[in-house]
Amino acid sequence: MTKPLRAVVEIICGNIESPKQILEIGSRQAINQNDLANVRDLFSMGKFVGVDMQDGPGVDIIASANKLPFPDRSFDLVLCLETLEHADKPWLVCAEIERVIKTNGVAIVSSQQNFPIHKHPSDYFRYTPYGLSVLFQKFEGKLTVAISPPFDDEVKLNPQHVVLVGMKKNNGKLLKKIKNSIKNNVNLISVHKPYQHRLQDFFKLMRRALAEINFRQEIEFF
Repeated sequence: MTKPLRAVVEIICGNIESPKQILEIGSRQAINQNDLANVRDLFSMGKFVGVDMQDGPGVDIIASANKLPFPDRSFDLVLCLETLEHADKPWLVCAEIERVIKTNGVAIVSSQQNFPIHKHPSDYFRYTPYGLSVLFQKFEGKLTVAISPPFDDEVKLNPQHVVLVGMKKNNGKLLKKIKNSIKNNVNLISVHKPYQHRLQDFFKLMRRALAEINFRQEIEFF
């Protein structure tokens, strides 16, 4: 999870009225991600359950999201953050999210479109805003937002993060409130980029520019 994504998740959760039953799918916190990936601290009330295929920090139940061990309509809020790209059958995970969420519940799902391959334990898919939305056919209410650095209109054409807020029963008032809250807090999402990272990106662009002189395609086998 990145700081901009964390900020968006916090803004969305801040507009949702105190959920009593909260589920996080893909809750294992990777090394050096504890502060960013730990979303339990966003909820002072309610029962929080973390599910992941692997044991580790943040995991309460080890299970596959393809078939969650919970009855229908069990949760007021379902979080699935930066996990769907690691699911080999994402349509099953999405169907399970739709199944376990309550009629008036809310789901927050995020994944990437423009991001390097990263294995936890593997990496299968990338999602456009339209692709992520279409996976949730039973949600009557949906809001999709893209997050990306401000270069070459990437946020429209090739966004880094894609976030979907979904509801079985459309609550237009809440979706509008969330949308306005995100728009009004862009300064919180646009966190400072360390100068070391800016310098690294500068040299990366320079290397790419030099490579263009003797341009050629490369191949890799997987």
